Amino acid sequence: MGDTNTLAEPDVTPLAEQKEISEIFREPSPAQEALLSVFNLQESHVRAYIAVVEHPDSRVDDVAEVVDRHRRYVAKSLRALFDAGLVDREKMTFETGGVGHVYWPVAPEQVKSHFQNELREWLIDAQADISKIDRRIETDSDVLCCGSESGD
Repeated sequence: MGDTNTLAEPDVTPLAEQKEISEIFREPSPAQEALLSVFNLQESHVRAYIAVVEHPDSRVDDVAEVVDRHRRYVAKSLRALFDAGLVDREKMTFETGGVGHVYWPVAPEQVKSHFQNELREWLIDAQADISKIDRRIETDSDVLCCGSESGD
């Protein structure tokens, strides 16, 4: 448990803030759509995220029970959330003898910072794509314009 300091550090306030983050996902909104797009998540991952926020230090089976989904579905969702930087995990050996991961939500400050960085990169990419489209439209307009003049 190398991350013990990280887990012991947060108090009740960050958990309350994490619940506020999960509230973003409860009602469809532009904020939810932005989060899903920027983190490349599907709406199906949202239920798993809310379960982890409300039940930190959960195993895949625990989350599967909360969201009432098959373990395999939940494992994929948790992997996507981990890859997106929204949850963290630690590999453990359980009392039952099995080995697996325990998941908890990443601190809200980290999620916010990560989201802002990802959004900034997403906007830069979108602006570059828009510029390419603008240049293509200008080029096509010039060809149409000049092509019709030369045909006279």
